[in-house]
Amino acid sequence: MATPLDIPTEPLSIDDVLPLIGEFGKFQILLEIAFCIMIFPGSMLILIPYFAQHNPPWMCVANSTVCHLNGTYDTQSKFYKERCKMPRSEWQFTKPKEYSIMTQFDLYCETEVYSYLATSLVFVSWAVGAIVLGWTSDRYGRRLTLLPSMAILVVLGFITSFSPTLWFYILTRSLMGFFLPGARIQMFVLISEFVGPKWRPFAGISLWFSFALSVVLLGVIAIFVQTWKILMIVVTAPYFVTFLFFKFIPESTRWLHVNGRTDEAVAIFRKIAKFNGKELPDITLKPVPMDCSPGLTHYLHLFKPKKVAIRSLIQGCAWVVGGLVFFGVSFGADDFSGNMYRDYILASLVDLPATTLAIYCCNKIGRKKTVLIPMFISGISCIAVSLIPVKAGGKTSDLIGLRVFFGVLGKFSITMSFNSIYTWSAELYPTVIRGAGMGYLQIAGRLGSAMAPWVAKSLAVFHVVLPFSIMGGSAVICAILLLWLPETADKKTLESLGDQFKENDNVKASES
Repeated sequence: MATPLDIPTEPLSIDDVLPLIGEFGKFQILLEIAFCIMIFPGSMLILIPYFAQHNPPWMCVANSTVCHLNGTYDTQSKFYKERCKMPRSEWQFTKPKEYSIMTQFDLYCETEVYSYLATSLVFVSWAVGAIVLGWTSDRYGRRLTLLPSMAILVVLGFITSFSPTLWFYILTRSLMGFFLPGARIQMFVLISEFVGPKWRPFAGISLWFSFALSVVLLGVIAIFVQTWKILMIVVTAPYFVTFLFFKFIPESTRWLHVNGRTDEAVAIFRKIAKFNGKELPDITLKPVPMDCSPGLTHYLHLFKPKKVAIRSLIQGCAWVVGGLVFFGVSFGADDFSGNMYRDYILASLVDLPATTLAIYCCNKIGRKKTVLIPMFISGISCIAVSLIPVKAGGKTSDLIGLRVFFGVLGKFSITMSFNSIYTWSAELYPTVIRGAGMGYLQIAGRLGSAMAPWVAKSLAVFHVVLPFSIMGGSAVICAILLLWLPETADKKTLESLGDQFKENDNVKASES
């Protein structure tokens, strides 16, 4: 039964309306569930290269007159590059042709680089998509960006499983990268804009809990499905059902408001109130500030005045490092101890408690500490991994358990930090440029992610210490830089550029 409410006598802001319709009622819960399901296919497609592009061990063919090595040799072996000196007919992969793209398209030695390229291009095109789709989000709406991106992403993932050539695989993977920010970040922005400040960390970070669950599921599926094409089908085909959710997803009321479409925003509020068992009285929304007009929603506003520019640059650094370490540790998980499935699942499982703790800490100790403290711990952990050898005297090191511990701790900490920074960054930017701001940060994050396969894998050729030491050192430096950003917990959401400038003046006044 609908609950009647007192009739407001003054124009209301969006934050004022949310308590009237329910800050986290049945509607928001169902929207959250829909988004948590919708995030599964994209999340698994991001990390599927760990299995689909896995470089298996090799061995000499039987009765070879050239290859005289006994046993099998993986990427950690000092004999790994020996095969580059032999005719291709003298050695073979230990896995069947259908195992991964490495075996399917016979990638080895000089051509191994195409595997790194395939992964990096996903993140590079993700950065391009973040620019384009961030702009369309602010110009044409969150919903109009989200729904086509989601549909195209699932279809492309399914088509990739039928790749006849390596270049077709790289092309479809790159196109997936372009639409990933439209499918992922808009879900985060939408759910963040429909709930009250108290529920925002839970609503947003719960999506990353679903992300963590999906990548754990990917590891479990990969144990039983060790054919890359079938694996691609299994992680995409079931999610065509998510297209049925599209009709339920409304446009962002905040976006409608700042674009002058207040009647549509109020109509959506009435539907939500009814869904949540409340009765919304006649209300009027506060006038839209002049600086909220679409013509002013430009990326340049992320870098002026000086204080805003410094804030954007520090956030950009944090997203670069977050992307590098998160995906670097994920792609390098098989280097923890050499057991690729166990180490991947362990590194993914810790994302679940890390995400839960992130939700709690964002509200308990604030967004700022929840981002920078775990980032610092992750940095120290990665440095520790780089200093503990996998092998000693030709045998597995006695400290291998400690290496796995610090590797998992590093992943736990960077997950907690990287998940929390979404909420922090979304609150640091006003609504009018939030899409552009999050798009810019997606670019930064994807730059770091694009570097991840090269740092995690190719640098080990020069020295085994380099991958994790570079990731760790970057995280420590970035954690220190984050000290300069303000806390946003328990503060009203900024709407206009003027709100941002006033906030800067207030911070300056409080500091003086």
